[in-house]
Amino acid sequence: MSTPTPTQPRGFRNPIESAESLRQHSGSDYHFIPKHIGELLVEAGVISYLQLKEALIEQSKSAGVRLGDILENQGLATREEIDQALCKRFGVPFVHLSHFDIDPEALKLLPAHFARKHQVLPLLLEKDRLMVAVSDPTDIDLINMMRFITGYMVEIGVATPEDISLGISRCYGGEEVRHALEHIDASPASEPYHMDANEAETIANQRPVVQLVQNLILDAMARRASDIHIRPGEKRCEVHFRVDGQLINIQSFDKHLLPALVSRIKIISNLDISERRLPQDGRSRIRYKNKVVDLRISIMPSVHGESVVVRLLDTQFAMASLEQLGFSGDDATRLRHLLTRNNGIFLVTGPTGSGKSTTLYTALSHIRKQNVNIITVEDPVEYRVDGITQVQVNHHTGYTFARALRHILRHDPDVIMVGEIRDQETARMAVESALTGHLVLSTLHTNDAATTVTRLLEIGIEPYLVNSSLLGVLAQRLVRANCPHCLIEESIDPGIRKELGVTDDEVFYKGKGCEHCHETGVHGRRAVYELLTVSNALKALMSQHANASEIQAQAIQDGMSQLTDHALNLARQKLISLAEVYRVRLE
Repeated sequence: MSTPTPTQPRGFRNPIESAESLRQHSGSDYHFIPKHIGELLVEAGVISYLQLKEALIEQSKSAGVRLGDILENQGLATREEIDQALCKRFGVPFVHLSHFDIDPEALKLLPAHFARKHQVLPLLLEKDRLMVAVSDPTDIDLINMMRFITGYMVEIGVATPEDISLGISRCYGGEEVRHALEHIDASPASEPYHMDANEAETIANQRPVVQLVQNLILDAMARRASDIHIRPGEKRCEVHFRVDGQLINIQSFDKHLLPALVSRIKIISNLDISERRLPQDGRSRIRYKNKVVDLRISIMPSVHGESVVVRLLDTQFAMASLEQLGFSGDDATRLRHLLTRNNGIFLVTGPTGSGKSTTLYTALSHIRKQNVNIITVEDPVEYRVDGITQVQVNHHTGYTFARALRHILRHDPDVIMVGEIRDQETARMAVESALTGHLVLSTLHTNDAATTVTRLLEIGIEPYLVNSSLLGVLAQRLVRANCPHCLIEESIDPGIRKELGVTDDEVFYKGKGCEHCHETGVHGRRAVYELLTVSNALKALMSQHANASEIQAQAIQDGMSQLTDHALNLARQKLISLAEVYRVRLE
């Protein structure tokens, strides 16, 4: 079933995108319809009656789970279509906030902390009526609370949770920075290297600074950011979020706020706030929308002050399927066959940031359905998964990957995941574990699948051990997916066409940038890969110490599609740009 663009939802009204349109649609244009949300979705052609019936059966098995959440998780309806059905039932307008001309007078009636806590955004003040965007039109207590706080009659419109979070960040972010600057007690002359530690701690614990740091993290989560960058300059500091692999400038603030901001981040990550001349690494944890998110903090001194990077990791991460990562039908099937083996070693390779951990955890989520004992040894443990024993290595105490593996083998494992093979000792332990009746998953830093095989031999693993233990190698990269709402024809340099073997008459597309992708032209990332499975012919080559090109040629003959070809195929489907193919190509 094809998914429509949010501007043209199936069977529903077009969203309201301006204050004037909201005024025109207010009141009499909407009426309550006493029908179940599922019926309205069926009537709109979003789902079939059979799909509704199956979703209701699924809902009966899960107490407290809403039908809309089940339909969204199953990919049968988008969040916007579900919200549109709610609007139709309760007789309220559906609003797009990306370019909505929000009334500044309306914003003054609800404080930022209330808007963030309850996920509401004031839109328009019209005489005695305040129009507010909410994500849940059934929350009567919240509506009454807003009436009490503001003293106005409150009318609601519905917007998606993501739209509201981004709107709050856009409308209240500057106000929060100004509020923090007005209330901190630091002298403008205070420099980060000279401020007294007690003074820094006092400032960092003041309410405006606490809220500013908390809101910065919440905004990053709302935008699906993987990292927050705080970069000090000579007079101002820049805040960037990394979203879908790209750094996006979010805001800037006065340099005098930096010591307070950095000190607050140090406090929540248990770092030494008096140390400003040496790098520090820490971690913290925050709860957001019933999720636990891990924060990895890196603080580094620079000529203009301390630079901060905060990495955000969903500790309860779980992917539904390999297909969601971007694995095609045949390759997903081959990968599942490898993961059902009861012994052998499977490796995922690629540079840092290529999604290796995500792929391994998705594989573990698939394996754990088989009711087996899974143990991981990692540095650090990135994602927390129920039903899996996860072990953290500690190099300071000598508890290395190899040493942890020796203890794990006495713990009756069926499946072992080693975070990374870095040396001969770890590689040998992993191979020996695979040979003694365990399925071993791990990562290796190599560029392609064929080089991984020769790398194991170079580390010092004997060819007969590699032959007996290696099941397959997955080499992957992450590419930025085109935003489907703003595709335009891509202008391509002739040199890139020649390098990739693309003819002059082939047309490719990229995202121009629109409200749905925050003007980046990109929405989400997906894996491009090559999957090498070890055949008898490959084993014969490995026994002869064959080089990487010979192994690659045989793997292709056995049916492996090269990573560059896979990326090129996605570009031909308009899913990614040709520039992305050129960026991740393998020579």
